[in-house]
Amino acid sequence: MPTATTQSAARAQLLRHLGETLRTLPAELSLTVRHPDLPKAVFHRGVTLPWDDGDPDSPLRFLDIRYWVLGTTPETSERYFESVLRAWTEQGWATSSDPNQLPRAAYARTPDGFGFALTQSVNGYLSLAGSTPPFEPESEAAEPLPTTIEHP
Repeated sequence: MPTATTQSAARAQLLRHLGETLRTLPAELSLTVRHPDLPKAVFHRGVTLPWDDGDPDSPLRFLDIRYWVLGTTPETSERYFESVLRAWTEQGWATSSDPNQLPRAAYARTPDGFGFALTQSVNGYLSLAGSTPPFEPESEAAEPLPTTIEHP
């Protein structure tokens, strides 16, 4: 199990991986926690959770966040879904997906231990989640992740 050196390093690398994924997609796409077409479906700005709920003495934590893929529509989500899967594979990330499962979901794991999930909602919108490998928390509170990541 890879471990990020610090919470700050894990956060920065998670943002780099999200940016790398977004870079492979068309320029009209971005990531956001608040989708204008889904005003009641707002994601949090990242949450730090215990790495192992079964071990209350473990200091290790991980960071998790989910974004809407803004710029996709229910009509185009399948095409973009496949584009993300291709991008992950081209980056050498281990991926899994069941093309017969509806709504669709796909998962990726980077060589450095970061995890990603691409999910198609029941109404056809796409969301992208990312999580870090475990890290030791820092004494200072971490800055929240951005609410929007524009296409690089």
